[in-house]
Amino acid sequence: MRRVGRRRMAVLLSEATVTGAAPSCLQPRPAKPSALGYGMTAPPSGANQNQAPSYGQSGDGDLLSAAAKGDGTAFRHLLDRYMTRVFANCYRVLGESSEAEDATQESFSRLWKALSNNTGAQAPDRDAGGWLMRTSRNLCIDKLRRRKRWITDDETMNAQPDDTPNAEALHQTQDISIRVQAALAGLPDRQRAALALVHFEGISQSEAATSMGISVDALESLLARGRRTLRSQLLDEKQDLL
Repeated sequence: MRRVGRRRMAVLLSEATVTGAAPSCLQPRPAKPSALGYGMTAPPSGANQNQAPSYGQSGDGDLLSAAAKGDGTAFRHLLDRYMTRVFANCYRVLGESSEAEDATQESFSRLWKALSNNTGAQAPDRDAGGWLMRTSRNLCIDKLRRRKRWITDDETMNAQPDDTPNAEALHQTQDISIRVQAALAGLPDRQRAALALVHFEGISQSEAATSMGISVDALESLLARGRRTLRSQLLDEKQDLL
């Protein structure tokens, strides 16, 4: 993951307020919108704006309940807890920092809107992380579909046996992890998305195929191709370093 992405997200996170109004990172700005959304309407105010409650190790359920009542502190805790994870997965799927930031922005904006009852979307009552991951995953897939490079023809032709290391083996060291991230960014969109969903996000092949709008056979072909390409790139890089 590029450092600029992490740095920018950290700055944006620090903008969250501790009042009962919407966090500033979700409020409108006259210039360029922040990477966490804008134009949001705060949920019904029910929190005491003169006090900033300390949530400590509160669970998602307590934070979601408080945020739905307009508690900006509670929503900031959710940002702290899940923003890095959501952004990392968006980056793995999209391979591009600014688009990953946009998807992260929209994911948290949708959560805020759902808690505000401003949309028909059902807000989570316990598992904020799962809700955000599913939402961001669908947003990323939609972004990929809009790219000209997104190929929709059948990719099951010429599929070869998959004999490459699994993702866990590729992450044995931090150095290898960094190289894998760089190699992932260079993969074709659909191969990268398949690997990110199955190996990094950990969802089933059936669920990943449904998210991408393809068959399980097509997904398996994408996984096999992506793994082979990653393996080839990492081996070539290793040879260059020798």
